[in-house]
Amino acid sequence: MDHKAFVWLVACALMLTAVATGDSLQEQSDAQRKLMSYRAARADAIRKLAERINGLVISGETRVRDFVATSDRIEASMGSWLSGMKEVGEPEWTPDGICNLTMEVTLQEVITELKRLHKTYYRGDKIRRADFDQVLMHTEEKVIRETGSGAMPEEFAPRGRTVKPGTSGNDIMSKAAWAYWSKHCTGRGRLMAERAARLDALRKLGERINGLFITSETRVKDFVATSDRIQTQMQAFLRGAREGMTTYHDNELIVEKEMTVTLQELITNLQRWHKQYYQGNKVRSQDIQKISLTTEEKDITETGMGVPPEDYLKDLSPIGVAAVEVAQGQWPPVLEATGQAAIDTDTGNTAQAKLMAFRAAELDARRKLGEEIQGLMITSNTSVKDFVAMDDRIRTSMLTFQQGGRVVDGSQTVNPDGTVECTVEVDLDPLQNMILYYQENLDLKLVR
Repeated sequence: MDHKAFVWLVACALMLTAVATGDSLQEQSDAQRKLMSYRAARADAIRKLAERINGLVISGETRVRDFVATSDRIEASMGSWLSGMKEVGEPEWTPDGICNLTMEVTLQEVITELKRLHKTYYRGDKIRRADFDQVLMHTEEKVIRETGSGAMPEEFAPRGRTVKPGTSGNDIMSKAAWAYWSKHCTGRGRLMAERAARLDALRKLGERINGLFITSETRVKDFVATSDRIQTQMQAFLRGAREGMTTYHDNELIVEKEMTVTLQELITNLQRWHKQYYQGNKVRSQDIQKISLTTEEKDITETGMGVPPEDYLKDLSPIGVAAVEVAQGQWPPVLEATGQAAIDTDTGNTAQAKLMAFRAAELDARRKLGEEIQGLMITSNTSVKDFVAMDDRIRTSMLTFQQGGRVVDGSQTVNPDGTVECTVEVDLDPLQNMILYYQENLDLKLVR
């Protein structure tokens, strides 16, 4: 073999080695990203399982979350135990890189673990070890199952087993919808749109529940506004709502998701919160049970809608996203609302009762203020509520903005009938500035 032929053979061998090495590195990178989406899906499924388990009723007054919250060691042990839950079937990847993973646990396994934690860590006397057997009486499901979803760090079509959208879980995604979303949106964007729809459904559920009558003069929102702790418990209750059908539009980047709560579960919770936190006399525990008499539905279901953030669109065009226009002078410079509350006449401390009433009136005013802000029109077809539902970041900023409201000096008054009033106001210029800021993220056009 001459020198030139030898050099040529060596060069070919080096090139083949480089190609093989490059393929190996690509395979390794693909596997790492696939594993990251799997871990994200597993964490999402565990979180959903935790919410479902924490919502289980132990007795008429307590839920699993009340027991778990009694000790950091119980909470840590519960989280560690959930991480070991078994997976159902195999993880499935959609062609746009989303991993779907189902995990389950039997109700009997939950009860056994709760009893173990009670024996090992619990130091109170409110919950007995034998009480956990009552979970079986309050829960029809014998197996708790949840499906989590996770996205890869970047766009990736995985090698290996894939599943067509709509063939597992509660997803409804037609071939036309899949073709449309695959063309215009990344997998991560699709997942974020679904989560935005979930938040929108929870918000609507909250509005529906707040509108339920307890008595002819009192609604659930009036009861919830009496205490920050009741309000916090209500938010936690809603986060544990059951997920229903997920539907993707086939001609616009909009996804819909159903969320459901059971009316009897709600009534049981309201009665428990009434006993633990309510200090007034306007609402009685027996009144709350009457909700079932005035409400025909046994399950309360709402459908939320979400769109993907602009950063995750493939063509950067405002597909499925409405333009936002705020005309000069359309909004008042300041928005205000007046809240009312009753002074608890049964308490022996008059000064404290008055302060609590003013606090309740302030919360009532802030709730009304939030409703008025959400109803402000941005265009003839779009309100602030629609704008906020487009992105989790906007929703968070809106909550922060509303917290900036202030009680108007001198507005706190005591009426002859024993009720109090106060007015809360907020400047709207920062809201318009917030919309301007987010127009870059959502490709929204704003005219002031």
